[in-house]
Amino acid sequence: MDRLAVERSFASLSLKDLVEARDNYHWHLTSMTNVVGTAVGLYYVRKSDPWPSGVRSARAEHPTAVAKEPRTFANSEVRSYSWPCVVVLVERWVDPEEFGTGDGRVPPGDMVPKTLYMPDGRTVPVCVVKVDPSEPARDLLPAWTWPKSMVGGGFPLISRSQGVDHVASVGGLVTDGHTVFALTSRHVAGPAGAPVETMLRGRRVTVGVSTSKQLTRLPLSEVYVDLPVRRTFLTLDAGLVEVGDLDQWTSQVYGLPALGELADLSERNIGTRLVDAHVVAFGAASGRLDGRIAALFYRYRTIGGYDEVTDFLIAPLPGSPGSQPGDSGTLWHLLEEDTGRLRPIALQWGGQSFIADSGTTNFNFTLAANLTNIIRLLDVELVLDHNRGAQPFWGKTGHYGVAALACEQVTSPGLRTLLRENVDRISFPSGGLDPDVIDQATKDAKDTGGFMPLADVADLIWKNLGTKVPGGRDTGFSGHGTSGPEHPTHYADIDVADADGRTLRQRCVDDPAKVDVAVWQATYDALGETDSSKRGLLPFRVWQFYDELVAALTDGDLSRYVCAAGLMAHYVGDACQPLHGSHLADGIDSGPDAGKGKGVHSAFESYMIDFKAGEILTGLPASVAALAQNPRPPVSSGHDAAVAVVQLMDRTAHTIDPLALVDAYAATQTGQTKNPTHNHAVLEALWTQFGDATIDVLADGALTLAGIWEAAWVQAGAEQRFAPGDLVAMDRDALQALYERPDFVPSLDLDHVGAALR
Repeated sequence: MDRLAVERSFASLSLKDLVEARDNYHWHLTSMTNVVGTAVGLYYVRKSDPWPSGVRSARAEHPTAVAKEPRTFANSEVRSYSWPCVVVLVERWVDPEEFGTGDGRVPPGDMVPKTLYMPDGRTVPVCVVKVDPSEPARDLLPAWTWPKSMVGGGFPLISRSQGVDHVASVGGLVTDGHTVFALTSRHVAGPAGAPVETMLRGRRVTVGVSTSKQLTRLPLSEVYVDLPVRRTFLTLDAGLVEVGDLDQWTSQVYGLPALGELADLSERNIGTRLVDAHVVAFGAASGRLDGRIAALFYRYRTIGGYDEVTDFLIAPLPGSPGSQPGDSGTLWHLLEEDTGRLRPIALQWGGQSFIADSGTTNFNFTLAANLTNIIRLLDVELVLDHNRGAQPFWGKTGHYGVAALACEQVTSPGLRTLLRENVDRISFPSGGLDPDVIDQATKDAKDTGGFMPLADVADLIWKNLGTKVPGGRDTGFSGHGTSGPEHPTHYADIDVADADGRTLRQRCVDDPAKVDVAVWQATYDALGETDSSKRGLLPFRVWQFYDELVAALTDGDLSRYVCAAGLMAHYVGDACQPLHGSHLADGIDSGPDAGKGKGVHSAFESYMIDFKAGEILTGLPASVAALAQNPRPPVSSGHDAAVAVVQLMDRTAHTIDPLALVDAYAATQTGQTKNPTHNHAVLEALWTQFGDATIDVLADGALTLAGIWEAAWVQAGAEQRFAPGDLVAMDRDALQALYERPDFVPSLDLDHVGAALR
């Protein structure tokens, strides 16, 4: 060890150190013909490099092994010990031996230094990453989703200039205390006074007028006064559209859960800790986007000796589509790992595409501005709670909520793409679960014989006579309407104690082999339940669907897979409702307390969920993140899927005890003379006692559903079986033709389902 050497404590370098070093070496780096751009961030380590010996902790040292392959964004990663650095992007990877003065040699002056030496003795490492700038990848056509009832974040806006339409995204709503504006990119909003339109309820309408409140670019030193930079402009590109009819707008971002507060950033707290952070957005052209912050203060252009930089360079996560033209104006949100909350952090204004891995991978990177600066400079505040609307999760529209949430939880890249492309076939995207829209859309589909989103086909189509509704599977009438073998597939009263004082649910949890048709038949027989309509078989229905998922993938039929997956969502959604696994489904129906708690089913399952939809949406991300930390037993067969459903029903019953729910509801009925299920005092009392637990069982249901979908995908080897071009939106007519076939995953009662299980 040389005790006279300069101390290189890279881990202690601050953002200010990095920016100052990059600025001091500005001319040196930009004069190199091979350099594409620069940024500051954390060192990228090749994934093939071994981890240093000992614990994986922050260490101020270079990787222990030197790889020969060029470092790219595709083959490298930020690790726990990655140190602060200046990131230099180059078009060509040049090995050290290629530099020299002879023919074909690269001039030594074009070698990017490994370290930048500051006048005061500080040293700043340099991370070189190879990229190939290209046109943005347009593998997917923009999947514009136009609003049907209200306009909000993630929906498209149309501006017209020189006879040409330009379409981009709404970011969100802001206010100056008097007027509410839509925030988007300045180049989308256009000049002050220009009308801004969208397609609302199928018609092109003007929804606002561009204002003079706009930002283009400003000297970076004026925005971040403590950062030592010269001749550098920060791109902001933000504009405000004064909305017309405020009732037509919502603060809810389409496709995302409810948002938390602004991620407040300034030079006091912006730093390399943000690098590699998970961020999400919903773009008007691309839909849901998942990314990570790849670097800060990316210099994307130099003109006339002045740099132009952006706050954030955002890379797409594996399996997530890169941002497409048309996403400008959308808001990106920081996903807090500990709570699952989404906090608005950046406004997208552009993109840059890089090709990596010898031309095989195209990354559409996002260029985005710090939202805090935009809010401060425009002198406005975010609006987070306007017209979010009730978004119930059970009842008629409820199953669509669980299904949409599950679409966001799978991890296999190909399956994520497939579900994203088909979320509007399976459900309604999570941020677009407007109950009025869902009610009208499902009513229209049923009245006209049109396509019904799959997650509630089991209720809205199959529980009807085929002579009345195309695809209906009911075969007769009962005291409550029509009846048939579909009805008992939606529940399983497995909490009735037998002669030994044990329930079927307990026995199945203790011994998964008891999840067997013959065992269940014998149990119902012993309890005197011989009517097929009373012998619930919910887990076996999921087993039946799991078998169909695997068979469809094995046959190479993605349309069948999507259809079966969407239909299965209904039954797993039933399994996480405590009253669908209990003989107390609507209160106590026999004995001295018969009639106690009658009405609890609709009060809890529909009205309370509707009444507290805002709190549910706010709490779901944290619950999903927490529950995801506890992995469930692996599923590799239809029987495993049925066992997973029984385990879900067991967890649900322990989280919300059905008897406690009945008692709590019955206690609220004292003094109530009418409509007890609608009474806000009743709903408030139920929420006070069961609110947090309700959020947890919903999250559990979505995670379980996603796990079963993914298990079938893995079992069939679908990730290798299908090409990216196969993972597209399925034809609605083909899906409808499947669910209208009575032999497609046929509805069978307990005494007949066994023969259909593999």
